[in-house]
Amino acid sequence: MKSFKATFVVVLLVFGSATMASQTLAHSYVDTSTPEDGETVEETVDTITMHFDAGIEPATTAVVTDVDGNEYTIGSEEFEGDDFIVNLDEPLPSGDYTVAWQALGADGHGTEGEFNFTVDAQDEEEIVEEEEPEVIEEEEEDLEVEESAETDVDDEETDQNSGLVIAIVVAVLVVGLAVFFMSRRNKS
Repeated sequence: MKSFKATFVVVLLVFGSATMASQTLAHSYVDTSTPEDGETVEETVDTITMHFDAGIEPATTAVVTDVDGNEYTIGSEEFEGDDFIVNLDEPLPSGDYTVAWQALGADGHGTEGEFNFTVDAQDEEEIVEEEEPEVIEEEEEDLEVEESAETDVDDEETDQNSGLVIAIVVAVLVVGLAVFFMSRRNKS
C-alpha cells in the first residue's frame, strides 16, 4: 500500500511540474501577422491582424507609427481566439510602418515586441483616374443589359397575357358549346 501512495504522489508531482512548466513557457508572442513582418503591401492597409502563439487577454495593445514617429489612430480592437485585430481610423498611406505591441498572455505574463512592414499603394487619385473609364463602360453595359432584360420581360409578359386571353376565350367557347349541346339534348 505504501508503494501505491508513493507512486501516486510521484505521478502528481510530475504532472504538476509539467503543467507549471508548460504555463511558464507559454508566454504569448506574435507568431504571424497581416501584413507580415518585412512585407511590402501594394494596397492601403486599414486592418492589422496579429496571431499569437498562445492565448492573450483583452489588456493587449498595439501602437502603429511611421518612420517619423507619427502615431496612427486605432479605431477599434477585436479579439478572436489567439488573434488580435487592430482596425485603424484611416488607411495607411504609402510608407514604412512599425507596429509595437504589448500582450497580456492567458498565463498572466506580459510580453512585448514589434514588427515592420511597408505600404506601397497607388495614390487614390491614380486609382480613381484609372477606374473611371471602366466604371462608365460597365454602367453603359449594365444599362444595355437591363434594358434588354426589361424588353425580354415585357415580351414574355405580353406573350403570357396573350396566351391567357386565348385560353380564356377557348374555355368560354368550350363551356358555351357544352351548354348549348346539353340544352339541345334535354329538349329532345
